[in-house]
Amino acid sequence: MFLTVFFVSSLLAISQAIPPPPIDPCKPFCADVYIVSCRATLEVVGEGQIGKVAEYVQQASSQTVERVALEYPARLEGYPQSAAIGAAALKKILAKQITQCPRQKIVLLGYSQGAQVIGDTISGGGGGQMGELIPGLDAASIDRITAVVLMGDPRHSAAEEFQFGTATKNDGDGVFPRTPEQIAILNKYKKKISSYCNSKDALCAVKGKDGSLGGHYDTISLFTVQAREWVLEMIEQPRPRGDVGDVNPEDDS
Repeated sequence: MFLTVFFVSSLLAISQAIPPPPIDPCKPFCADVYIVSCRATLEVVGEGQIGKVAEYVQQASSQTVERVALEYPARLEGYPQSAAIGAAALKKILAKQITQCPRQKIVLLGYSQGAQVIGDTISGGGGGQMGELIPGLDAASIDRITAVVLMGDPRHSAAEEFQFGTATKNDGDGVFPRTPEQIAILNKYKKKISSYCNSKDALCAVKGKDGSLGGHYDTISLFTVQAREWVLEMIEQPRPRGDVGDVNPEDDS
């Protein structure tokens, strides 16, 4: 009995003397969910009002959630260039996350110009008043995105099949409608996109009755609850079949 107690005590002492393995600073941390918020035109640097959706999702989800704000000009002057810079910046962020965190659920949230940036990133930018056409993401990268929220998208089109706001087809397109080819790409991924256009929003529904900038500003308050509940539902769904590896794939050993 004495020998047994002595043996166990010795093992315990040895195990306590062994320090824990060091944390590798070069190894990326991969939260379960990665949310990118894209602010509206002239909003101060940060997540902007659309960040309310990200904040709620982070607090309500049982999964680990990392939130980042897209860094881009969000200017009114030189608007097409500002949106193009935003789309290029978002593509870089997505390329990095897709490579480093292959099982991470990616959520994109955008309001006003931020919504345009996300749409341009996926389907391609430019066209019409937005200038030269710019290609969007490849299909494999789009497949890695779990959920997309667009609020008050100036490039909203009555032909999009993922509009869940109060605007109808009679309220028309946004001020900078997308090309038919761009809309076709977005419609292909309609199950992972929710667009919210207020019928009184003068930027996303130019033919809407009583349309105004005030209606554009009301978009966030009108659809925040609907959007955040939809995002929660999307990220709680099981990962698609064929998704392999761990959250941190390097841990497999």
